[in-house]
Amino acid sequence: MLRWSESSKLRELSLFYAKLRETPGAITDEQVVQMIRSTFWSANCWSFVEAAFAIISPACAMRPHLTKLLIEEPIRAMVYGGLEDPGAVVTQGLALAGKPDPEVELTLEGKKWLLEEWPKFEAVARQVFQEIQDETAGS
Repeated sequence: MLRWSESSKLRELSLFYAKLRETPGAITDEQVVQMIRSTFWSANCWSFVEAAFAIISPACAMRPHLTKLLIEEPIRAMVYGGLEDPGAVVTQGLALAGKPDPEVELTLEGKKWLLEEWPKFEAVARQVFQEIQDETAGS
């Protein structure tokens, strides 16, 4: 498991999240999304899903209105990884929250969001899944 203290990208994101908590009005939504996307790194699809959920979950907790946008990348990786059932998308995040040794450690805030808030986004997750499936079917 990669700890936030062991990666320069995750350390930077951790400091960014601390600033976001302290002065939320000083950071725009665009800056949040840009910082998250710059933190992602290449991995196989399923490792990326885990890392992406660990990376986005604190932001989703602090800025729920960005959730639909932020979940696109882990869901895209699920589709590329062969997931065919949109009903299994939320289950993937819940499984991560209960995993003893995830790809990237979850923050307490992120784990709480995955367990308590993520299931409330099932309809949105299904919609995003379908949009990505439709997009990939057309290419």
